[in-house]
Amino acid sequence: MRSLSFFLDILYPPRCVACGAAKREEGARGWWCTECRDAVEVTPRDPCPRCLSVEATHDRAACEGALPFYGVVATGFYHSLPLRRLVADVKYQGVTATAVSVEAYARTFKERRNGVLPWAQEEALAVVPMPLATSRERQRGFNQAAWVAERLCAAWDIHDALPHGTAASLLLRRKTTSTQAELGHDERMRQANIRGAFQATRPVTTPVLLVDDVITTGATAAEAARALQAVGSPRIYLAALALGK
Repeated sequence: MRSLSFFLDILYPPRCVACGAAKREEGARGWWCTECRDAVEVTPRDPCPRCLSVEATHDRAACEGALPFYGVVATGFYHSLPLRRLVADVKYQGVTATAVSVEAYARTFKERRNGVLPWAQEEALAVVPMPLATSRERQRGFNQAAWVAERLCAAWDIHDALPHGTAASLLLRRKTTSTQAELGHDERMRQANIRGAFQATRPVTTPVLLVDDVITTGATAAEAARALQAVGSPRIYLAALALGK
């Protein structure tokens, strides 16, 4: 297998999805190179679980935001070109060969952050990727949120309380909606677009970690969280690769 990988690298040199340079890194093919991973503009602090603000002056105790999360983690800003290009290539081109590099990036993010992850004290945690509409998942061939969830669980040593393979069926998308990105940052339009879009298929009594590739206003994830709260989950956390601020 290593010999095959070696010859494939000679014939088709791995090219970083962000900068396009042909590279091979120790222990991994360079589909997202170290230089580009290090160039990502990381979030300076965890987003506010009520409004997603990352401003140092934001008073979380007085925040009037309505998001239902107990903690939110996003590794970097979506406007940061190396991260934006990675997300686009995974999401729309299916470049899942970046898995090892993404896990390395997420591991470094955890090592460098101040404090533990918001859900660190939970005895059990169900990891639930944000579901795609059936038509979009069929078109892309996979759910990128599920792929991101696998990378983050591996990098952050998260042990999913759900039996293997059952997370995807816990939360279903009941209707196809307009792409939230098409609606810009209009929060009211985003909320109306996504209202009633999700349904939990069975009771869940453990805290849940929702995972997505990008979060912007949090409206979509909040609607999914409310569906999970309705069937018993006491606390919902949210994690994403990118924050679209």
